[in-house]
Amino acid sequence: MQQGRKQTTRRLSLKLVALVTVVVVVAASAYVVWTQSRQSDAVESKVLAEARTLNTEMSAVWDYIDDSQGAINYNSDGSYDFKGIYCSMAGKAIAQRFTNASNNYVVRYVRESPRTATDEPDRFEQTALNHFTVGGSSEYYEMTEYEGRSVFRYASALPVKRNCLSCHGEPAGVPDETGFLREGMKLGDVAGAVSIIIPVESYVQESQREFESSVAFFCLLAAAIVAALLLAMRRWVSAPLEQANRQLENESQQKSDFLATMSHELRTPLSSIIAFTDIWEKSHAAEDSDERKLVEEIKQNSSVLLNMVNNTIDVAKLEAGRLSMQCSDVDMVDVVEAVFAVAEPLAIKEGVSLDRTVDPEMPFLHSDAEALRKIMLNLVSNGLKYTPEGGSVQVSVRASADGRQAVMRVADTGCGIRPDNFEAIFKKFDRPGAGEDGPISGSGLGLFLVKSLTEKLGGTVGVESEVGRGSVFTVCVPFDGPATGE
Repeated sequence: MQQGRKQTTRRLSLKLVALVTVVVVVAASAYVVWTQSRQSDAVESKVLAEARTLNTEMSAVWDYIDDSQGAINYNSDGSYDFKGIYCSMAGKAIAQRFTNASNNYVVRYVRESPRTATDEPDRFEQTALNHFTVGGSSEYYEMTEYEGRSVFRYASALPVKRNCLSCHGEPAGVPDETGFLREGMKLGDVAGAVSIIIPVESYVQESQREFESSVAFFCLLAAAIVAALLLAMRRWVSAPLEQANRQLENESQQKSDFLATMSHELRTPLSSIIAFTDIWEKSHAAEDSDERKLVEEIKQNSSVLLNMVNNTIDVAKLEAGRLSMQCSDVDMVDVVEAVFAVAEPLAIKEGVSLDRTVDPEMPFLHSDAEALRKIMLNLVSNGLKYTPEGGSVQVSVRASADGRQAVMRVADTGCGIRPDNFEAIFKKFDRPGAGEDGPISGSGLGLFLVKSLTEKLGGTVGVESEVGRGSVFTVCVPFDGPATGE
């Protein structure tokens, strides 16, 4: 019993560990998926912030040159002298120097009608220009591929300002100071865009390191929580339950021992009473019929009580694991005769017809004769108990169709059993329906013992019944004994 308790505790612990593991794995998977989805957003947010900062710096250069145009092109005497330095030229020159000096960064200026080949927009930049013109927004960006590497591309619109009109305003087609033809643009039009390309490898690697650190921290935290939970369960739940189980087992063992001891003590005087009645019957054959009837009543009731005591002892042995099967070659005719020697007087007393049929071709089976006798005796006693006067109990024994099992069938014409009680009748102390038609003697152990002994013999027990028409109990046990070799 203690070993079984340990195995049960171990199974519960394993189930708890499995449940906690599943919860942790599911939580970790959800966390990984969520973190990975956030990872790309975090990379994009960081690169976008850098692109906007770089664009602001380039715009500041552009605006500075634009604001300084008067100081550049006018001499100290106030005469106008175009020096060839203007915002577009300065912006492009600085962007080119930055591109050459940086690590895979690219900054350049593009426009719809390029004045030079360097201003020609590519696919992304053309999409951005269309977006600025049609959509009205001032920036456009996306994560994409550029020359075989992952990059972040950013474009910001360059609006036409007042100082831009001298080179790009009206009238269209007239050469400006730099020699290029004016486009006839108006204030606020989109003159072009600044295009920025930023490599994202370093951002991805940094994000991956952060992701790995975050997952590692989560796993450590989850492991600490699981360990604390298991320790708490062990200390505050499992340990008290185990102690309570041990106490209950001790109390149950004490009750079983007491019950078994009392049953043993009862069996001796009951056996003596039955023996004395047998002696009296043989030595007082011609005595008064009333006295003989009283003695027979004593003998029959003592036999019933002895059977109940024996059932109690067997159940106590079953629960203690001390009831073993002693298998040998068994003739079912002998088993049936032994049962009828006890049951026939009870049947006569109850006014119930008791008949038996044993297949003459029935072979011997390797099983426990005493267990088979107890199984059949309890089934027959149960049938007699629930069958009213004038009814019948039929016992038949035969081999199964496949020749592998012995089939014992006990059919009665008693009160029957409701289908919803088929399982309950085999439980210890459960007697569904008992008392519906008046009090019925018995301990409620008979069918429990039938099922337990049948299973120990490697067999099965089944029931068919109809309320008001009777019941049929069928026990099947293998000819070659229990599979466990018990």
